[in-house]
Amino acid sequence: MTPSLLHVISGQLTGDAPLDTAVSRAILKQVSDGSLPETLQVDRPGRAVAFGKQDVLTPGFDRATQVALDCGYTPTIRIAGGHAIVFHEHTIRFTWTVPSQDPVKHMHRRFGVVAQHVVDTLESLGADAVIGELPGEYCPGRYSVYVAGSANTPKKVMGSGQRLARKASQLAGVIVVRDADAVNRVLRPVYAALGLDMDPSVTGCVADVVEVDTDAVASRLACQIADGRGVVQVEIEPTTETIARRLRNDHDPCAFA
Repeated sequence: MTPSLLHVISGQLTGDAPLDTAVSRAILKQVSDGSLPETLQVDRPGRAVAFGKQDVLTPGFDRATQVALDCGYTPTIRIAGGHAIVFHEHTIRFTWTVPSQDPVKHMHRRFGVVAQHVVDTLESLGADAVIGELPGEYCPGRYSVYVAGSANTPKKVMGSGQRLARKASQLAGVIVVRDADAVNRVLRPVYAALGLDMDPSVTGCVADVVEVDTDAVASRLACQIADGRGVVQVEIEPTTETIARRLRNDHDPCAFA
């Protein structure tokens, strides 16, 4: 392992959303115990609805997972964050896992760092982006990123969450590059089932303001997070896969329905 390099995993999502979630959890565990270095996963996922831990406790959770399935999206329970988010082919799923001796101490600073990396990525591609929460946005958070859509209306394009381990932190998020309507088509009935409010008019995508390629956004994000360091592409280690398969059912609502 070369600590000065950012290890990047891409092109290795399985299409099994609960297993992919479990892989990220396994990486967090391994970075925390020192068996893996700082690792960034950045990829274009398949169709999934990632529910937060708060959603699982909601009376309408079972109905919401069925709604996701009926819409053609695999439900999974994500590691970090508040409420449900959507992945589809024109989104970017990223997970940045960093070793830390005191992960609690710098939790909010890390949220800000990730949001700024996303802003810098989008601005380097020609989109003006701002950090902040919009009234009525899905999975609201002060470190969301939005762009000015049609008629200069702000639109959310990125949300993030954070999970802490004993000696590591993991920032995970989604950037919607294209097809914001696909997000609303799923989240509106899912949020209704969960008893949550959302304003679909503030759901947006990067393509609202600039024509970009989804893969180009993913590649540029990795460069921004590397921040001048070298980047090395790596594969998921067999030990990581073994741990993930053991954890998979924790993230599959259908496994304990």
